[in-house]
Amino acid sequence: MARAKGIENIEKDLDGNLERDLNTLVRAIITDLSSEEYSAVDTGFFASSWTASTQRPRPDQSRKDHSPWSNIKPSRMGRKAPGAVVEPRFLDTLSFNFKPYSKVFVGNRSEYAARALASPRSGVPQYVQGKLSKLISKVFTDKPKLGVGTFGTGVKYESKNVRDLKGVGIFGGADDVFVDYTNP
Repeated sequence: MARAKGIENIEKDLDGNLERDLNTLVRAIITDLSSEEYSAVDTGFFASSWTASTQRPRPDQSRKDHSPWSNIKPSRMGRKAPGAVVEPRFLDTLSFNFKPYSKVFVGNRSEYAARALASPRSGVPQYVQGKLSKLISKVFTDKPKLGVGTFGTGVKYESKNVRDLKGVGIFGGADDVFVDYTNP
């Protein structure tokens, strides 16, 4: 038998849902940006270097210092180099414990990130202007719905400041009490 949650836990529950959705969104953004669809790929290092933090990620990492990209010769011809590897480097090392009311920065750690973002092959600006808002709407799907009912409905709240309404909406019986606050 399911146990009813008291209304006093609503703030904690909503914060928990918000935190879960925020971390899901950050993971989805990093996964999307780490694909060849949005990040320009020569050796694959730029596409593999997306990360998130509560501080701005610094573009301070050289391709030459990280295997397997150090062994891949860049084509520098506007196309993918033979042997290019796109493999998100930070996705598995992030804790994804971002809090809802803190700033979260998504950035690229490759030292040539600014040049790669400005490349005509980069789809990052289109991602930010187009798909990102759709992704946010998809991830944050919880629409607040608050129902308050009494007389055996699972939640009972008594206060001298709340008056009972009889026969509201589909609860047309004289003994039924129900107040429904729904976000359309």
